[in-house]
Amino acid sequence: MIERMDAFNWRMLLSCNWVAVFLIATFFTLPVSSTGKSISMALAIIAIVFNPENRQVFPEILKQAWCKWALALFAWALLACLWSPASMSGKLFVVEKYSKLLYLPLLVAGLRDAKLRLYCLNAFLAATLLTSVIAIGKFYGYLSFLKVNPEHVFRNHIMTGFMVSFACYMALYFFARPRKSPLISLSYLTLALIYSWHVLFVNGGRTGYIIFFLLMTLLLVQLLPLKKALVGVLGIALLAVTLFQFNENINQRVNAIAHEWHNYQHNQKGSSVGFRLQFHDFAQKLFIQHPIFGNGTSSFTYNFRILNPIPEWGHGLLEPHGQYWLTAAEFGVTGLILLAMLYLSLLKVIWRLHSTRIIGLGIMIPFLIGNLTDSLMFYSGSGYFFLLFMAICMGEAVERQTKVLLK
Repeated sequence: MIERMDAFNWRMLLSCNWVAVFLIATFFTLPVSSTGKSISMALAIIAIVFNPENRQVFPEILKQAWCKWALALFAWALLACLWSPASMSGKLFVVEKYSKLLYLPLLVAGLRDAKLRLYCLNAFLAATLLTSVIAIGKFYGYLSFLKVNPEHVFRNHIMTGFMVSFACYMALYFFARPRKSPLISLSYLTLALIYSWHVLFVNGGRTGYIIFFLLMTLLLVQLLPLKKALVGVLGIALLAVTLFQFNENINQRVNAIAHEWHNYQHNQKGSSVGFRLQFHDFAQKLFIQHPIFGNGTSSFTYNFRILNPIPEWGHGLLEPHGQYWLTAAEFGVTGLILLAMLYLSLLKVIWRLHSTRIIGLGIMIPFLIGNLTDSLMFYSGSGYFFLLFMAICMGEAVERQTKVLLK
């Protein structure tokens, strides 16, 4: 009898360990390798599904409002194929993009353990540190043998700025938490300094600058009393102004926005800002044609190719560089409502959390803002980045709800 129990416990332990190993690997590979992330997450999903305890909580997870809205949004993307003029391959391509929503409840089931969530967060910080060290070393000539661009070592400059800014936010949050070991606190502070240097002096993504200062402001507001937070926010504003004045990289990139906007107003639209605004205008025209249900899945890409509304662009376009305009054009008001309800249901849960509330707000607020200028949910890198950290937060909520169930 004892031998049988030992064998059973060993099988259970082995299964749980594989879930942990693959999830930690997923968070580590998230900033550094799309292929590695895809493989690790696929293995993690398989391990989660085959874990008896996880299967036991699936019914409870499916009852959650955020889960229902995520599934509804995917179902609408699937249903919208019926009235789309795009080819079958185009429709399937976009459906695959939204299929990532199906992984959210499975990932939540695997992230119900607080220690595992902490390991995953630190795995992400470690991978981001690798990115920052390589970028800084290459930028200052210490790693000249590496054939990489310091602005986008593993990811493009937009996602690099987003991820590194968020990593800095997390490192400072961990630094601020009371600890017995000052060495651990010092380690997190050192990480935050490295990430900050990367974003502000190496990475050229304007999105990274905006998100960095937004997250630093958000962190102060959440951690400090109101008066101290206001002083801190003034300090951040002063830092931003100082960097704008004396950091040539930031100065040029920010001034370029004003310059491109001025050119756009004078009918010179062939710039980053100019093209984005034209993409938005075209998506708006498509939305007006079919405002309730949209033009169908993959219809933006199809119409952009057929109508060629911006000849200066010169090639095809998958999305209008804005998640909300993409959703409006393809899924109409119905799709926008489903997307809004998904975000609101996630925010409602995050607001009630304890240990991951700050992390949840730190990923949700920049993501909502970033969707104005980029289709972050559409693309795999940014979409999985959002969903994995949402799974961290929802994992804490489901952990509390399922403790009684598993006893």
